[in-house]
Amino acid sequence: MCAVVIGAATLVTTTLFPAGGLVSVNFGYRAQLTRLWELGSWTPYDNYVKYQRELSLTAYGQKEDGSGGSQVFLLPPNTTCGDASSVDIEVAPGACGVSIAPFTDTFFPSSYSYSKENFGWGQESWSFASKPVIDNYSGVIYQLRGISTGQVNTNSVSQGLVGQMEPVDMGVGINDTSSRDSLGNYIEGYSASVSSGFPGLGQYELQREIVVDSVGGSIGKDDGKKGQVSVTIPMNPVFL
Repeated sequence: MCAVVIGAATLVTTTLFPAGGLVSVNFGYRAQLTRLWELGSWTPYDNYVKYQRELSLTAYGQKEDGSGGSQVFLLPPNTTCGDASSVDIEVAPGACGVSIAPFTDTFFPSSYSYSKENFGWGQESWSFASKPVIDNYSGVIYQLRGISTGQVNTNSVSQGLVGQMEPVDMGVGINDTSSRDSLGNYIEGYSASVSSGFPGLGQYELQREIVVDSVGGSIGKDDGKKGQVSVTIPMNPVFL
């Protein structure tokens, strides 16, 4: 089955983006299949399937007046056996040719990133997953979150350079104490590139390893500044 999805007719509703600003959405219902092969047969002894709904969003940051964009989403790691913080998302696709049923599910973020060049709009990218669904499983499933970590470009912070966004403007709340080593130093590396020709320009960027307490609420338009950040949010299901 194949259908064309019309963006202007597709609605995504979530408290994470109360004023809109969404650029794209990707969604699917993935079957994680394990075939139990046995000797003497090309037919599986049985098929074991775990389903999980996956979704990703790309969105603009806040407008210059502070409206729009995402809300700040806290990422406390689990200290007890229970679900981590989550968000409900409803997707109503505007399909052409074949009808696609709308759906609503509870999603747990698994990654966040932000990117902005010196001019133009900054954009956030979020990845989410629902709880796994297993046929005939009657127990309780909890989604536990670990400590979220990532990398952020920090040229302005480390070198006194202008033109670099502050982490909070990129939608990242950093745990400053946990992001330092035992001597109190930040953990940083760098990358650089340049090519020949005219004008033969390149760039040099510092990346800081960080522990993250929250994501979201980034700035969209702030001409003259650029930023880049990526965060991994570890999630693990527990079956009881």
